[in-house]
Parts: sequence; C-alpha cells; structure tokens
Amino acid sequence: MSALLAINWVLTLLNPLQVQYLKGYYDKLLWGCKLLHRCDSDDILSQVWEKVVEVERLERPIENPEAWAKKVGERIILQEKRRELSEKKSIQKLEPMIQSQIFASPRDNLYCDDTLGQMLTLALKELKQTKPDFHQLLVMRFFRELSWEQISSELYPDTAITKTTINKVRQRGSRALKKLREIFFLKLKK
Repeated sequence: MSALLAINWVLTLLNPLQVQYLKGYYDKLLWGCKLLHRCDSDDILSQVWEKVVEVERLERPIENPEAWAKKVGERIILQEKRRELSEKKSIQKLEPMIQSQIFASPRDNLYCDDTLGQMLTLALKELKQTKPDFHQLLVMRFFRELSWEQISSELYPDTAITKTTINKVRQRGSRALKKLREIFFLKLKK
C-alpha cells in the first residue's frame, strides 16, 4: 500500500477533530520533552503515517486508530528525546579527551578559535570526503542510533546477517571512530 493510500485510509478512520486532537497531544509532549526546536506535531504525524504503511504492508489490522496513532506518536517523540540526549552525551564524552589534549599542547583555551561543535563538524566533513564508508557507519551508529545488527542489515540487505558479519561491521566502526578522532585532534592542534 502506498503512503498516500495509507494516509487516506487513516483519514477516513480519523475525523479532522481527531487529527487536531492528535496534533495538540503531540505538541504537548514535544513541549514537555523540550523538543519543539527539533520537530513539530506535523513531523510526528507524518512519521505515524509511515508506520501505518508498515503495518498495512504486514496486513495487521489497527483496531482503534486514534489510540494507536497516539501511542505510536509517543514512541516517536521519546525516541527523538533519547536521540537528543545521546548527542549531548557524545559531546560531553569528547570534552575530557579534548581537555587532556589541550593540556598536552601549548593552547590554553579550547574555544579560542572555534567551538567544539564546529571542529567536530569539520572533522566529519573531512571524514566524509576521505572515507565516505566510515562517515556512513558513524552517522548510522551515533546519529541514527542503530544497533550493529541493524547497520549490518542496511549495509548487506541481501545477505543473511551472522555474528561474524556484525563483528566485521563493528570493527569497521571502531576504525571509523579512530579515524575521526585523528582528524579531530589534528584540527585541534592547528
């Protein structure tokens, strides 16, 4: 079933008042989770419709569309909150490494030339140019927060995923992270 058909299908089961209720409910959750800067209720609603397509493809009936859409929207919002917290933790984990690198060098202040985020962005861009496969792995792991098994499935869609495959992908991810650190600290020294 196409996305357009799925949306039409849900809209026939949900009246405009129910859709407005869902959007208000999502906005309230986004506000409570302090995520309004990342997405809005329309974004969540469109992701819910994508889930409808998946459910329809599996030919599972949705008994109560409004309650189902409410619950799926909650899950999407909570996943977005976890993603944001993970990004913040990643930056916090880099801070001590950078500080130790600073004290080992003549630079006194981390923020004298660039901010941490700008340097990390530049390092990621350089990694994308020099090693696009490494960049792809890091984006999948740290920004999309996929497991190594999910990454393996995306990289090798026509292959049966085994522990060996997952370990190979994990090792490539480790090499990718090491390369990113090298690029980052080279930029830090400049």
